Amino acid sequence: MLRPTFFTAGFVFTLLAHSSVAAEPTLSQLDYSGSPQAVEALDRELYAAGTDPVKLAVIEQRLLASLRARDTTYAARQVLCQRLGWVLGLAPEKLTAAGLKPLPAMLVDERDSDLARLALEPAPGAVIDTLFLTALNQTTARTRIALIDSIARRQIVAAVPTLAKLLSNNDPATAAAAARALGFITDHSAAVVLLAVPEPSPAAVAAAKLALAPRLAAGSALAVLADLRARAADPVHRIAALRLLLQLDPSIATTLAVLDGNDTAAKHVVLESIYASRAPQIIPALAAKLSTWDALTQTAVIAAMARRGDAAAISALLKATAHEDAKVRTAALEALGFLPGTIETMTALTKVAAGTATAENKIAKASLARLNGPALNAAILTGAERGETAWRVVLIEQIALRGLSEGLPLLVKLRADPDSAIRAAAVTALGELAPPADNKIVLDWAIAATDANEQARALRALVSITLRNPDVAGRGAPLYAALETAPAELALRLLPALGRIGGAPSAACAAKLALNVDFKLAEAALAALVRWPDDTAVAALVSVAERTTLPALRASAVSGVIAAFERNRAFWNADATALVARLLVVSAAAESRLALITLLKRAVDAPALALAEKSQSDPVIGAAAGETAAVIRANQAGPAKLRASTMAGVKNLTDGNTGNRWSVPAEGDEWVEVDFILSRPLRRITLDQTGRGAEFPESYELYVTDDVAVPGKVVATGVGQTNKTVIDLPVGTRGRYVIIKNVAARKDTPWSICEIFVD
Repeated sequence: MLRPTFFTAGFVFTLLAHSSVAAEPTLSQLDYSGSPQAVEALDRELYAAGTDPVKLAVIEQRLLASLRARDTTYAARQVLCQRLGWVLGLAPEKLTAAGLKPLPAMLVDERDSDLARLALEPAPGAVIDTLFLTALNQTTARTRIALIDSIARRQIVAAVPTLAKLLSNNDPATAAAAARALGFITDHSAAVVLLAVPEPSPAAVAAAKLALAPRLAAGSALAVLADLRARAADPVHRIAALRLLLQLDPSIATTLAVLDGNDTAAKHVVLESIYASRAPQIIPALAAKLSTWDALTQTAVIAAMARRGDAAAISALLKATAHEDAKVRTAALEALGFLPGTIETMTALTKVAAGTATAENKIAKASLARLNGPALNAAILTGAERGETAWRVVLIEQIALRGLSEGLPLLVKLRADPDSAIRAAAVTALGELAPPADNKIVLDWAIAATDANEQARALRALVSITLRNPDVAGRGAPLYAALETAPAELALRLLPALGRIGGAPSAACAAKLALNVDFKLAEAALAALVRWPDDTAVAALVSVAERTTLPALRASAVSGVIAAFERNRAFWNADATALVARLLVVSAAAESRLALITLLKRAVDAPALALAEKSQSDPVIGAAAGETAAVIRANQAGPAKLRASTMAGVKNLTDGNTGNRWSVPAEGDEWVEVDFILSRPLRRITLDQTGRGAEFPESYELYVTDDVAVPGKVVATGVGQTNKTVIDLPVGTRGRYVIIKNVAARKDTPWSICEIFVD
């Protein structure tokens, strides 16, 4: 059973139950802000009636009677007409004009016409069509335009003569509505009327012809579209006609004619159509004409041909790679990579790729890597083995770019090639392609290489192959073994690979080299550890500091550890405390010892507190150690508590992840409060806005107090700094609370903090 849903101007009702309730007594007085109960009752009655013609006839008469009543409100009439549309739409075609009163009169009334259309438009039959035709001849202006719209939807063929007359109406809106209706009515008579209007025609007529064309016979459609394409007044209609022509006409005459012309918009349409065109031989035709067009057109056509992937374009594109215009050349080089590959294409691309380094050179290499066709891989391998150096280098690179594992034996063989450029290219390709099992081959190559470029490339290849090995613990073993026995000069050359591989095993190997008797090698190894890309070098640096006999290297190792801890403000742990304790034993420089004892301020562990308390008797660092012990005791009281002017995101301030942040608009009255639980010494506050470089406080004031209700005097002021705002505090600063305020407005960026670091 159908379940109608009705929409009114003031509300939407969906049928929910099955019962019959008399609705008219209250429905007739309905207004848009009133209770919907009467409407819901009517809808339930319609739902219960379903498609039963007897029940619907009773409801129909009652609704018409309500419409005829003089005291029925406009809102009620709207509801009644909507429901009548449903009822009349299900009625058999036995309606009469007399039986539909007052709808015929309403249809010609300017105020009620839209309501009558709601009721009559869904109803079938010639009687209703006649009502619309009669009303059309009795109305003007907006009412007539609305009726024309209904006539179009009902496909009233008998209205065609009247609509034909209205095409020349003085009112442009009426004439346009008539044209739209004629384009919508599918009867041949409507087409005859529209097609009789010569071009250039009014815009609405041209649009109607465009709507009509796909329904015409092929020959007629093409004639109409060709006429619109050539003579329509509005360029939009000319372009639309062209687009339809290209869809309906399988020939390529239109495509070529447009490309020969100067109409840029039309060319865009043609170029869009080339990929999906059903025209036979379109690519050979375009290829034959390609060189006759201007450079811009050639470039666009080449790109369109590339999408087709038709081998018929190869010859023309090969010729275009020598065009005087750079854009044409690059378009052709790129397109060739999408076409079926041939030896001729491979040769042409290799020639460009082997030339002077330019944008075209890079494009040719990329196209060569994409090129696919029979015998190409074999030709690449053959060309890589013998021939001119520049060509061989390109083809050796292609072995890696194309993933030709069958070329691995050749690449290994090329280690003996007399040309250093060939050797360098071959070892680079090995680095991209070789499995971890070939690590020893590339290591031996790196050791034996004498040319500086070849040495550097061999080392990069060694690192690449090593990092591809899933055995993280053991993958660097061949390199470590070689470094332990290598002469100092060779070890210096291989040393950079350790940092690129990274990890604790590589750091341990570098630490051994830092203890080498050769000072130059030891110094280089220690420098590598200081620059190490991750934190695994810290333990190795401590080991070097403990074991080296050279004071300068020991001082550098200690400084490296301190710098590493400054770079990484991650949460402290007992292992970090143990490392600092070991360094305090071997470090002699007062500055370093002070820095080390200060690092312990991040700790919460008992060994750290014990170390700080023990160090208070040290004449050099005793005072700093006492301060550190006080800080550790405050840390042990619990994590700092945070409050801010805006609490959203405040937990991000100390979560250890600089990818999170607290952020507020910089309006000049924002603040952050840190509660350390216990009063503690304070030396420096760092506001890290990593990744949000410019979102520093515009101007800040910092307070330190033991009573948050009485913040006291400003301890520090200043302006924010890019990436990190570092605030040094006066010597002896101590307190439980730190309050940082932004006191100046900034419109362009907010104030953000990723982490707060306290020293």
